[in-house]
Amino acid sequence: EIDAFIRQARTLAASATGTGRLILSLDATMSRQPTWDLACALQGEMFDAVGKAGALKVQLVYFRGLGECRSSAFVTDTNALKQLMTRIECRSGQTQIGKVLAHALKQTAAAKVNALVYIGDAMEENIDDLAEKAGSLGLHGVPVFVFQ
Repeated sequence: EIDAFIRQARTLAASATGTGRLILSLDATMSRQPTWDLACALQGEMFDAVGKAGALKVQLVYFRGLGECRSSAFVTDTNALKQLMTRIECRSGQTQIGKVLAHALKQTAAAKVNALVYIGDAMEENIDDLAEKAGSLGLHGVPVFVFQ
């Protein structure tokens, strides 16, 4: 799946007129804490691959705790992206994938989002609600890559 994501990122960068936009979303709930450092290292490698792919703006979105879901500005510097991610601490709470999908829809309505990447380990939400939002992203031509 990582290879497919990198291929897609390179395709987006090569075919985009201007700069492509990618939303990278992370599950920062407590269930990910035991492997968070390893995940940071692996995701750092993904960020580097994205940076080498060309002109991509990446926005980091994460959720944790009781209803907390945050997003960064779109950045092109992969080192800045890695620094943003390493500042995140895991907190107890349920998944908020629906908020991530709704955020991606809002962002693509403002300016085209070329892809959404979600990295997490669980799904604790209503499947029909998520399917509706994911389907809307599909209708807007936004591919979603899920890594679990």
